[in-house]
Amino acid sequence: MLLSNVDANLTAQPDGMFVSTEGMRTGRVQLVEGVKEGFVELEGTPDMVLEVVSTASVIKDLERLRDLYWQAGIPEYWLVDVRGERLTFEILRHTAKGFVATRNVGGWLKPSVFGKSFRLTRKMDEQGNPEYELAVK
Repeated sequence: MLLSNVDANLTAQPDGMFVSTEGMRTGRVQLVEGVKEGFVELEGTPDMVLEVVSTASVIKDLERLRDLYWQAGIPEYWLVDVRGERLTFEILRHTAKGFVATRNVGGWLKPSVFGKSFRLTRKMDEQGNPEYELAVK
């Protein structure tokens, strides 16, 4: 779904978003209806956005969107990068000076939005293809 935030001059299509009931109730976000079908855009500030980094999106995800999502006041920015051998999973928290990485405690990250801890792991299946698991505790 398209995300827009007028204050930050932001228009993007995150790989994932979360909006709380409170965010909808207070008007922090509004759903914009399409001309021909259902809702096509979320306008405002969601509680969380997720981006999965690809070779084509490195600069966009790690620099441009990071700055724009911060300007939009988005409380958490989740970044996942599974390219190559190294798996990177970060949960960035909005602060007055920019996004700051959530502390990793024994492989677990605890965001403020969900009140649970998360860990992303990768293993190979029988055919040698990667499988990913997002564990929650």
